[in-house]
Order: sequence, then structure tokens, then C-alpha cells
Amino acid sequence: MRLDEEYCLSEYVDLGRLGDNEKVHIVRNQVNGVIGVRKYVALDLEEIYLFLKENPNAYIPKIYECIQTDTNLIVIEEYLSGKNLEEMLKEKYFSEKDAADIIICLCNALYPLHHAKMPVICRDLKAENVILTNEGEVKLVDFDIARIYQPGKSKDTVMMGTQGYAAPEQFGFGQTDARTDIYAMGVLLNYMLVREFPMEKLTEGKFRTIVLKCIKINPEDRYQNVDELKADICNAAEIPCSSMDSDKNKFYCAQSCKKDQAGEIPFYKIPGFRTGKVWKMIVAVIGYALVTVTAWSLEAHDANGKLLPQSKLTLERLVVWLSQIVFIFFVCDYMGMRRNIPVVNSKNRFVRLIGYAAAEFIFLFAAAAICAILEAILF
Repeated sequence: MRLDEEYCLSEYVDLGRLGDNEKVHIVRNQVNGVIGVRKYVALDLEEIYLFLKENPNAYIPKIYECIQTDTNLIVIEEYLSGKNLEEMLKEKYFSEKDAADIIICLCNALYPLHHAKMPVICRDLKAENVILTNEGEVKLVDFDIARIYQPGKSKDTVMMGTQGYAAPEQFGFGQTDARTDIYAMGVLLNYMLVREFPMEKLTEGKFRTIVLKCIKINPEDRYQNVDELKADICNAAEIPCSSMDSDKNKFYCAQSCKKDQAGEIPFYKIPGFRTGKVWKMIVAVIGYALVTVTAWSLEAHDANGKLLPQSKLTLERLVVWLSQIVFIFFVCDYMGMRRNIPVVNSKNRFVRLIGYAAAEFIFLFAAAAICAILEAILF
């Protein structure tokens, strides 16, 4: 390390570890007060991080310093305030419009990397590595397993990637290239819409064919570059591509998130109406009607075997009806109601059925308890 590089590093004060990774710390520049993130990465990533430093990208954290030591590379990059998509998906699903906006931003992020003289392939594009900042910007982070594309090479030297997002060529079936990142974007698009990988559950609606093309086994059958993907996304989402300039990173999900949190939920998001499929809406209407008719046809008797007064009967029917509507919403994971409950998200179908049966029992028991409490208060 040169003397000037040592001096440069000495300007940064360590503010503590960021997350659970001991190699990643928050730092502050004593000269200008800028907050950054210092991390230690492999030496062979120097070329990639120097490229990112010398070619600023509105969709990637700024690289302030990139200094080589005997054993590793010290990188100091922009600190981002916000949440990654994985964290956000625990709170809500993204609408098709929001998901499209994010993928378009990622296309803009990757375009200069893929079209560089020595193309840079991310290879680890996933929900955890996409940040939505408090300023409403989409940022692609973590290039720690990125590589430079080498024409004529048959496959990567080291196989790397995240299970679920990694394309077949990342497991030794060929060399990774721009289409590898496109595969991951197809997986991410599906994940944002249904909170599952395409192999587990494929999204319905207008983006289904786009996801399927992105995740083709043969790279030749996928979109060949991010411009092709971006054009189809814009067309499907009815977004003018001219409005999504690559140098303007502004994503307006924050506003729609606030609406969701305030309870302004569009009708199409109700189970059965989320995809806009006519047959699903018909089935949903029939299903809701059957639940309503069944609930409002219930008869209840007191301890003496006499029919309950109409007021009590109406109350019990209403509570039972509401419990079953909530149960339907739970099964359909409306607003993420069941996504963090392991038993109903098990890959084993039998375990899931047991979970749903237990949930139905809990909802009915809760309905009975609520009825008893309300009757004690009101009658």
C-alpha cells in the first residue's frame, strides 16, 4: 500500500460493523463528513471496482476508494439509507407497475456494465442486493462475485451464485454473460409479484411470458440484452420507455406503499381479482357468494334448544362470515398474511394442509369467542 493510500484510509473513522458481516463497517470521512461503507473483498475484484469507480452509475453506490493491500482489496462506497427488496417483501407485495419500474431501473443499471469494453457480469442479482432508498432510488449493490466476460471461454473458472436466482451456466454449464443477469431478473420479477421462485409458483398476468423467456435454460432462447427485456417490460406495463431514462433514477413505490399502509387497497388486489383473469374473477365471485350464503343460512340455538333471537343470530352470522372471509384472505396470502408462518409455507403439501386446517379451526374458535364476548356486552 502506498503512503498516499494509507493517508487516504486514515481520513475515515470507523463507526461500527454494518449488519452481521465482520468485514463490512460504516465509516465517516473526517474531512467532508461523508458516511460510507468500508468492506474487504477479493483482490481479483480490483478491475471491477475500479471500473465502477471510474464510471459512476446512478443505479449503483458510488465508489469512493479502492485500495489494494497484500491480502485483499479495501473498498469504501456510498452508504445507502433504505430497505432491500427482501425486507420490503416481508411487508407487502409489489404491484405489477412497481415491479416493472424496478426491473427497468435494473436494466438501466446493467446496461453500461454489459456494454463496457470488458463487460461486467453481476452474477448475484437478487432481492437482498437491490435497495430502495429513502430518496426513492433503486440501487444495485454487492459486486463481490461479479466477473468480467471473456470471449471464447467455455465456462467460468469458479462456480458462484445464489440458489434460486442463479442461471444454469453458473453451475458449470457454460460461461456467464449478460444473459445470466437477465435470468436473475426474470426470477426477481416473479419473486416480487408472488413472493416465490418460478419453479415453485409462476406469476400469472401480463408478465408471465416475460418471466418464462428470461429463465429459459438455453441462454440463446432468453432476451439477448437488457434493452430487449426493458422494451418488453415497458410494453407490458404500458410505460413509455422514453420516460425511463437511464440517467434518471427515481422510483415512486414509496407513495404506493403509503397508500397500502393507509388502507387504500385497490379492489383488483382482493384474492381472485389480483391478476385480472376473467375466469379467476368468476370463480372468486362464486366462492364469495357461497361463503356468504352458507354463513347467513346458519341456525343457532340456546341451551334450551330454542332458536336464538334474531339480533343474536344476525351477530353470530356476521362474525362467522367475517371469519371465513379472513380465512380466504389468509390462504391467498392477502397483504402477506401467511408468508411468515412456516407450516403453511412448507414445501410438503400434507404439512400445508394440516396448517390450513389448524388455521380454520383457530378462525372458527376466534369467531365463537368474539360472539360470546359481544353477546355478553350487548345483550
